[in-house]
Amino acid sequence: MKKTKCLNQEEIASFCSQLALLLPAGITPYEAIILIHEDTPDVKGKKILEQLKTALKNGLSFHEALQSTSVFPEYVLSMVLLGEESGNLDLVIKKLADYYEQQCSISTSIKNALTYPIVMICLMLTILIVLLTRILPIFNLVFLQLGSELTGVAAQLMTLGNLIESASSILIIFFILIGIASLIVYCVPSMRKLFLHFIHTNRLTRNFFLGIAYARFASAMSMITASGINLFRGLALTKMLVGNEIVSEKINQCNDAIASGDYLYEAMKKAGIFQAKHLRMLQLGQRSGEIDTVFTKISAYYEDETITRMQRILSAIEPTLVIFFSLLVGLILLSVIMPLIGIMSSIG
Repeated sequence: MKKTKCLNQEEIASFCSQLALLLPAGITPYEAIILIHEDTPDVKGKKILEQLKTALKNGLSFHEALQSTSVFPEYVLSMVLLGEESGNLDLVIKKLADYYEQQCSISTSIKNALTYPIVMICLMLTILIVLLTRILPIFNLVFLQLGSELTGVAAQLMTLGNLIESASSILIIFFILIGIASLIVYCVPSMRKLFLHFIHTNRLTRNFFLGIAYARFASAMSMITASGINLFRGLALTKMLVGNEIVSEKINQCNDAIASGDYLYEAMKKAGIFQAKHLRMLQLGQRSGEIDTVFTKISAYYEDETITRMQRILSAIEPTLVIFFSLLVGLILLSVIMPLIGIMSSIG
């Protein structure tokens, strides 16, 4: 039996946002689904909403109806169930909408920041390959017709170009193998887990992914504390979202500390979650009953810090790449043009 693919973050955010507008007005989930169905042009979306309508009409709870479609992640199902049990379904849906909109924002920012450097690297590499494999041989023919030949750096670069051209089939196979390996890592859970473990623990990338995990953790905790959900159950749910082994282990330590009688901020301090200033904010938030607001501010801080750190790194990489490739192209052209000018001067 083919496994049904879960909705992506953008689709879940859109669905929850529409529900969040309707449920607080006293509209039942069944009526809300009917209204959303009428305004949905997407065929896939209409099919899912039809399933929800049928399930709700047959007397299933909203949680059971969502579960029957097999397209919603476990976190959404658990939060909706807790919302129904606590009588705060409209609040939970609103928090889910905010959470998934925030995650979409983070993902979009990361993709946009990485797109330009990747495109630039590919373009520069293409220009270099064309220079080495197509332009230099033409200059070499000109030199031969003038009774000379390429020497020094130019000769070595043309040899490199000939090597690249002769090994083009091997290079194509190599890139195909890289693509296949990437697909295996993406599709095979055990391989994906090993890859994630590497990038989450590697010194160069650890802090970046730690910031993303903290932003997700704080956002989820804001929703959980605002919804009145049991703290132990809430921490178990956050482990499903952070997607980071280091933070997941810290959540386990935090859970154990709370079970021993510590307050939430004390448990987080022992587990090493968040900075000291944020723990102080949580302490004050817990005393004032505004801890969900504090978690929201912490989440925004880590989200902004992560994006700023990434943009700072990329802002340093981009000019470095431009300078490096420009110098390399300039070196190639000068290694050919300067001897050519010398030959033309001697002929003249």
